[in-house]
Amino acid sequence: MCSNNINHYKLLEIFKYGKFGTVYKGIDTNNKCLAIKKMSLDQPMERLSVICNEVLTIRRFNHRNIITILHCFLYNQHAYLMYPFMCFGNCEMLLQNSFSSGFPETIIALILKDVLSALTYIHSENYVHGSIRAKHILINSKKAVISNFRHCETFINHGEKKKLLYGSTVRNDKQLYWTAPEVLNQNLSGYTEKIDIYSTGITCCELANGFHPFKDTELTYMYIEKVRGCLPLLLDKSSLIEDQGSISVHQTNELFRRDTFMKKTFSDDFHQIVELCLNKTPLSRWAASKLMTHSFLKQCRSTSLSEQLTNLNYDLSAPKIEEDETVCGADNNRIRNYDATLWNF
Repeated sequence: MCSNNINHYKLLEIFKYGKFGTVYKGIDTNNKCLAIKKMSLDQPMERLSVICNEVLTIRRFNHRNIITILHCFLYNQHAYLMYPFMCFGNCEMLLQNSFSSGFPETIIALILKDVLSALTYIHSENYVHGSIRAKHILINSKKAVISNFRHCETFINHGEKKKLLYGSTVRNDKQLYWTAPEVLNQNLSGYTEKIDIYSTGITCCELANGFHPFKDTELTYMYIEKVRGCLPLLLDKSSLIEDQGSISVHQTNELFRRDTFMKKTFSDDFHQIVELCLNKTPLSRWAASKLMTHSFLKQCRSTSLSEQLTNLNYDLSAPKIEEDETVCGADNNRIRNYDATLWNF
């Protein structure tokens, strides 16, 4: 049994600090490594409601590729959530620290297989994740898991299943770069679980290129390009030669040396699965379960994340901290010695 007394846990170091709380690396009485999230209850009711809904959603799911909450309790006006410790952190931080020009294709295939497995389950439960991106995919030596269920939506309303969802799954402008065009349209046509498939396609480009498509472009310009059906690219020799005038190339002129990507070659299967995910028409996008059968994932049969990450040159002994947009000034001195993060919940 897990203890409800925070004094029975040892908090080793801070991984994240921001408006939704502080995340620590810690251990329990059995020396089991955990990610421990501490949140003050002295917050606006709207924010507490978002946190509660996310916890209830995660506790409802049961899948190996979805982050789990091992335990949660209240202690001295704070809520504590215990998560499994994912030793490699999230994919965005791995891109920033170890794979600045993108992951190798085999690692992406292994990550994508786990993400699609999780989405197949989520969609079968009549939910939409609504926020797939590299930052919300956590990695350890055995698997990838999806985190951040704050934007999760359900098709079930008063015991009946709706055919479409309306409104927006996005709560901040930064998330719009991964958002499907039918959500951006905000019209009566609504959207389905296929928005997660589009976001998965954007995430594949992010993992392959080292940054997300439309990076540093104006939101309005990004919206117009998505509505027009602009297809973000995997940046390799073939795409750079064939698509000289595309938005995907123009928007990255200051982000990379062209010759770096001219040396990369992705498989035709990889290009195809990304195109299937990013189709402008939702009905033409493959479901997560069907994407699981795509030949791109065949390479996962002969290897594993553990094998692929064995030689990963990534120092986890000196974690850094990332601050969210809203940071309480009273704790600034306490976290001054940390400067980035490996976690996002």
